Amino acid sequence: MTTAAAGVERAVALEVRNLIVTYEEASEPTLAGVSFSLSKGECLLLIGPSGCGKSTLAMAIAGILPRSIEARVEGEIRLAPELQAPGKIGYVFQDPDLQFCMHRVDDEIAFGLENLRVSREEMPPRMGSALAAVGLDVGLDARHSVFSGGMKQKLAVASALAMDADLVILDEPTANLDPDSRRHVYDVIRRLKEAGKTVLVIEHRYEPLLDVADAVVELGPGGRVRALHRPEEAPRRAPRQRRRAVTVRVDEAPVLEARGLALRYGERDVWRDVHVAVRPGEWLAIVGANGAGKSSLLEVLAGLRRPTEGEVRYRGELVHRMPAKARYGRIAYAFQNPEYQFLYERVADEIAGRVLGDEVPDEVERELQAFGLAGCAHQSPFGISQGQKRRLAMAVMMRQGADVWLVDEPTYGQDEASERMILDRLDALCEAGKAVIAVSHDLDLVAAHADRVMVLVDGGVLYDGPPEALLRNRELLRRARLDETAPVERSLAQDAWVEPEREAAAPPVEAPSSGRRARSPLRRWHPDVKAVALLCVAAVALCARTFAAEGWIWALVGALAFGLGWLSPWKLVKRLSPLLLIYAVYLWAFAANAAAPPGTRVVHWLWFDLSGYGFRQGLLVVLRTFATVVLAYVLVATTDGTDFMVGLSQSFHLPPKLSYGAMAGTGFLGRFKHDLDVFRMARRVRGREGWWLLRPVRYALPLLAQSIRVSERLAIAMEARGFFGPPAERWDARTYWRRIRLRAADVIAAGVLVAAAVACLWAP
Repeated sequence: MTTAAAGVERAVALEVRNLIVTYEEASEPTLAGVSFSLSKGECLLLIGPSGCGKSTLAMAIAGILPRSIEARVEGEIRLAPELQAPGKIGYVFQDPDLQFCMHRVDDEIAFGLENLRVSREEMPPRMGSALAAVGLDVGLDARHSVFSGGMKQKLAVASALAMDADLVILDEPTANLDPDSRRHVYDVIRRLKEAGKTVLVIEHRYEPLLDVADAVVELGPGGRVRALHRPEEAPRRAPRQRRRAVTVRVDEAPVLEARGLALRYGERDVWRDVHVAVRPGEWLAIVGANGAGKSSLLEVLAGLRRPTEGEVRYRGELVHRMPAKARYGRIAYAFQNPEYQFLYERVADEIAGRVLGDEVPDEVERELQAFGLAGCAHQSPFGISQGQKRRLAMAVMMRQGADVWLVDEPTYGQDEASERMILDRLDALCEAGKAVIAVSHDLDLVAAHADRVMVLVDGGVLYDGPPEALLRNRELLRRARLDETAPVERSLAQDAWVEPEREAAAPPVEAPSSGRRARSPLRRWHPDVKAVALLCVAAVALCARTFAAEGWIWALVGALAFGLGWLSPWKLVKRLSPLLLIYAVYLWAFAANAAAPPGTRVVHWLWFDLSGYGFRQGLLVVLRTFATVVLAYVLVATTDGTDFMVGLSQSFHLPPKLSYGAMAGTGFLGRFKHDLDVFRMARRVRGREGWWLLRPVRYALPLLAQSIRVSERLAIAMEARGFFGPPAERWDARTYWRRIRLRAADVIAAGVLVAAAVACLWAP
């Protein structure tokens, strides 16, 4: 059966016949006998309740199943010949955090283009037009790690658009976006179809796309096709109606109050002069464009993050001075990313708050049933769908007896029934005299449930008042980027990616020759040659046996760090200061325990034998080993990690799957501080932070598990963007956005440096 309109003959782009997918160790198939077809140039909407297998179907079509994820796949998926080439199926994953292969905006977009062997000269216009198409106004050298969830989602869509794929699969592309950004994505989908692309969109809030879609496939529970709809016959969400009367207890004092709040990241003000007061029974909604600082404000109100200025009080008591157990017994919090607050390896254990045996208590089963998680008790909370993860996080949070409930995007990734269940529970909390503060991009939700709405714009509060007045003020909505109905003004740059003859109109983008602007001689040095040279110098430093040789070695190290690297001595000392204590203990151990030669003066103190000989020997060892540490710091501080890995393939012909794979696999190191901060926040919220001395042990396993999950998902994301076969196996089967030149001067400089280090050993 084809989805093409009656009487219209079109070539089939995709045909699925009796598809059955069963994940490893799963007792039941996720998809059971799915069949449909999609013609070239058409748009298909894939809808259905959360957890019904929509993302599984999309990954099977893209070839990710079973190539990258182990699963038993039965039935047939037939693709048109042109879709079988790498990169011809573009995929935007549901979770933007876990699909980025690189660290900067330009590298991220270029990664897929490199796999397609697009010339370096063609990349800049594609980058500029793809960013313009989704309305992402950031510099190409920006690091996406600091982006909001919505900004990351837009970058993910832009990366897929730049590849100019013939089949584009978008898995909930608007889930984290503000209204203004959603209309940009809707317009992108329309223009994809206008350009003759075949599009498959998974969405819960799909009504704005029904005028673009040619057909709608509805999956039901158990992964079966419930119905094939014409767009005009597709089920629509019922309009939200306000069911709760006003429950705000205006005669009572605020339960949570913040005054004069300001938050600054480095030199940038996120927001300033923010005042918040919420009373028992009140639902306060916080809205604003992506990147406005809504989630950061929620974290400050919860006491998870200290503001730069101002204070937060719970019933008159400063939040940051409250004991953590008391604070989070009264203030409940749900993160935007539900994975952050999971502590256990099974869904049932998360609900129970402890490790259960094989038997699941009836109370836990009832909670699973109530939150649409029946049958998930023994699954990993990290392996269920995004919508199920959100419901699990809400279920865990709602088992608390708090007075204030802080929720970041409560209905993210939810079907209509699940959304209604969550919102009804939050309404019930207000009716019971609790206070709810929710961050949301859904203005319909705000109108139907919130008593008050606060709008964050341009680093401050633009509006704080009734939702009705906000929704009537079109000018204010447009200023706050909350107007989803305003038309999208298309530019030549936006259209360039779908009309090759107009690509010249895209804004010019200068391709970098290095991941960082060259500022010092060491930064201009070839990163891999530099690494080898510094490694050799470190090996030579370990061979020094006299203080004279050590003095010359340290003079060389200082010249490298400060003369050629232009590093700050203060930053170097600050970064390496934790090691100084270790080396002090090491020096003491040598001075107190070294076997001194006969005739050497020894001072007996307690059970130690202190000698000048031991001190000198220990000092030599400390100087030798600490020199290697400083050299390692010099390498890290003056080398861009992406340059280093790209150089391995570009200059030394290492297979890209090793160099790029290593970069993706070690990507968690760059996220370590962020992940550690989030784990600490999550455990504080759950009352499981524990004794400070044992925290490193408590965090070690979760952080390791998180790094493994991230690495696995990054590998899948890389393959989805054409990183398999020759582009992954041969250095010359791909193009390179970054140009890492290996010059004779680099090799000569390395030889001179190593020779100078060796000469230090023979210094008088």
